[in-house]
Amino acid sequence: MAKKEAPKIQTERLILRPRAEKDIPNMLKMFNNDDVREFLGINPPRDEHSMLEMVRNRTETKWTVALKDTDEFIGDVMIPEIAEGYLGEIGYRFMREHWGGGFAYEAVSAVIEHSKSTLNLKRLSATIDNNNMNSKKLVEKLGFTLVAVLPESHIHGRVADVAYYSRIV
Repeated sequence: MAKKEAPKIQTERLILRPRAEKDIPNMLKMFNNDDVREFLGINPPRDEHSMLEMVRNRTETKWTVALKDTDEFIGDVMIPEIAEGYLGEIGYRFMREHWGGGFAYEAVSAVIEHSKSTLNLKRLSATIDNNNMNSKKLVEKLGFTLVAVLPESHIHGRVADVAYYSRIV
């Protein structure tokens, strides 16, 4: 039986699609940028082998975000786990040079709509390092509500103050 892959989703400027080997050079660039790595966790991948494993680990809720005009990888959006068909946690990463252009908002909005219309989720959460002001602003703009700030909590293999956000889909 073939493994399920993320369906293609198009927005005004983007295509969200399954990860592909052609994305690896830009994935390497993204994961090796210190500004991007700051909030990723204790051991974010850095090498081509790790990127290949990420590409091969496709699921129906892990998308590459690519520019519509060129199909160039600029980031990714994922819902790594879904609890009881009800709750999903959303995550996203973008290449540093694509911050501030509205791409994350556009891509995450599309995944939120997909979560509602296709996955039939009722709620999404986002767990964010409390010092990651850009990410916190993004989820608030997307309608997430701050539920709690958990001091000295586990986030991606390290300890940090964690902002936990939630929204009804």
